[in-house]
Amino acid sequence: MAKISLYELEYVVFDFETTGLDAYQHDDIIEIGALKLRGPHPTGEIFHTLIDIGRKIPPQATQVHGITTQDLKGQPTIETVFPKFLEFIGPKMLIAHNAEFDLSFIHKNLMRFPELPFHNYCLDTLSLSKQLFSYEKKHNLDAIVQRFEIRKENDRHRSVGDCMLTAKIFSEFLETLKRKKLATLEHIRGCMIPPPRVHPRRDTESLSLF
Repeated sequence: MAKISLYELEYVVFDFETTGLDAYQHDDIIEIGALKLRGPHPTGEIFHTLIDIGRKIPPQATQVHGITTQDLKGQPTIETVFPKFLEFIGPKMLIAHNAEFDLSFIHKNLMRFPELPFHNYCLDTLSLSKQLFSYEKKHNLDAIVQRFEIRKENDRHRSVGDCMLTAKIFSEFLETLKRKKLATLEHIRGCMIPPPRVHPRRDTESLSLF
């Protein structure tokens, strides 16, 4: 299974906008964006929602993504949104840039809703950039977009816009791996984050990847 081509897999690219950087203290998800890929190609299926957290957004967070407290009023709560997000991603491999950050918010909500299943591996495009382009000094999303001369057509620092950019850089990374004859799961294993071992409902199907 580990030698399967990365072009044959289906993925979900996802991104969260949040109130801050610390999932395990007081910060929460306020926007979720996700899109499905078949190999490097978008399928057209998109998940997007704002989330009403019932409190004010810190001004410094609004400065980053532009989402205001008023924007969230009347939106669904995390109790409604999180199960729908997990249903959308299904068993597919996830893709995120700086994935540890976004996954920390998934793990926080899995502790809130332990009955919900989560058994997804996640490919971190930040780690993959460092693996493929170790000579580069910067590996943030903007630096990679500039490296590949990718046109920014959508809102930067909004969840769907960042998903689309991440999907584009993943496509570029696939081409790089293909040229090096490394476009298989076994060659990106070090850039993948497994599902949490402590989650009570984790499906062992995910272990079959390797």
